[in-house]
Amino acid sequence: MTGVSCDLLSVTCKENPLAKLRILVADDSEKLLAALQLQLERHGFEVHTSPDAYLALAKAKNFMPDLLILDIRMPAGNGFSVLERMDKIPELRHTPVIYMTGDQSAELELRAEQMGARGFVRKPISLPKMLELIDTVAAAGSRRTASEPTEGKLWQIPDPGDADAARE
Repeated sequence: MTGVSCDLLSVTCKENPLAKLRILVADDSEKLLAALQLQLERHGFEVHTSPDAYLALAKAKNFMPDLLILDIRMPAGNGFSVLERMDKIPELRHTPVIYMTGDQSAELELRAEQMGARGFVRKPISLPKMLELIDTVAAAGSRRTASEPTEGKLWQIPDPGDADAARE
């Protein structure tokens, strides 16, 4: 698809204003990378992938993404180390980040927030909710700064049974 989103149930289509958003996804699961790349590209995004932290940083330098989606636990470093290194690169310093993890630890979510992440996702990932989170994060723009109030919350994908769980 080229930036057009269609609801097959109601047969309505609309232009995706975020089409052509450049997204880098880093995760050590080849299946997850392939699935996310395929689905995000179908929604009009330009997607590059990386299977580890080292390559994610190298690709970010060359690709210059508008948004990063980083797994926290990966080979050759982790999502946090990618962000720490990106902070030293002026062109990447403010790129918004969504962290994803299969870990249920509250400490990881707190650390992600402290590092300036805009979003946090627990696996398994729901594609419609991920797309909603990408829209929200992309609309907000750059990464949080240390001086920006976060009110202790990140944007998240809500639990399937909790319609009020989406948090800013």
